[in-house]
Amino acid sequence: TLPASLTGCLDRAATTTPRPTETPTRPTPRDTATPLAETEPLPDPPDSPDEAEALSFVREYERVAARNEIAEYAGDAPARNPEIGEPSAALAVATEAGFYLFGACRASGEYDDRGGYGINRHEVPHFVGRDGTHKVAPWSAVVCESADRPFAADDPAANVVDPDEYYGAELHLFRFDGATHDVRVLVDYLDDGPPQPIFSTTVAASDDAPDPAYEYVLAGLAVCRGTYRVTVDVADAAADDPDATATWTLSDPDAPAWTGLSIFVGDDGRPAIGLPDAEDDSLVPGPSLCATQLRDEG
Repeated sequence: TLPASLTGCLDRAATTTPRPTETPTRPTPRDTATPLAETEPLPDPPDSPDEAEALSFVREYERVAARNEIAEYAGDAPARNPEIGEPSAALAVATEAGFYLFGACRASGEYDDRGGYGINRHEVPHFVGRDGTHKVAPWSAVVCESADRPFAADDPAANVVDPDEYYGAELHLFRFDGATHDVRVLVDYLDDGPPQPIFSTTVAASDDAPDPAYEYVLAGLAVCRGTYRVTVDVADAAADDPDATATWTLSDPDAPAWTGLSIFVGDDGRPAIGLPDAEDDSLVPGPSLCATQLRDEG
């Protein structure tokens, strides 16, 4: 979990909520695969990757990371009957500096009298630089901020869902900058006359944030169907690219856009916005527990 000093700097109520990482499994009576007794070295990123090479690297990284968690859980005894799933990856956005991607992989094993243990690594954010750098966000917690109430139309027919019965759409901010920048996020509704501001916040820089990255969820933003504009401004980012803008269309709470639109802040503060190029839920952020958790606490 993140330090209290980080959560205390938010504009609205905030909390940390663990991401689900473990899945209980039942042991089987047979040994069908070679037990895992040791971990494997994580792969090194390619020196100057293109998109295909970045995707391939993330898939291999997630395979090894999931495998290693199964091996580490075994302790001094090997993990019997290990099952390592097929790793997957999806590109969210490509920039001049590199690629922001999501990876996923499942694995499980058996541990004598301790029964079974499974890991489900999903929607893990990676940055793979064109210069051979690599960063992956810690997978232990998220920081939450929620709108006071989702933006909704007066006419219920214009809303995708009832805001009192269903969580609002959310944005996910992934910080690969060591939290050294203030990040301003603004959301405007575009479908009814001039742009209508519906949400704004500043995610402040922090000396206590995890480095190199962490996830910050802006939850419960809107339930009104239509087109929105998301603007991200980083005042002290690289002078030639301090902001980013994207169109956000809400039409179906089961569509990837409802929770999947992601904001990335690079090491130099340059922001980027993208939606993972995948229908696989394991590669699309959300829905998080942030909106319902904050509402219940408030």
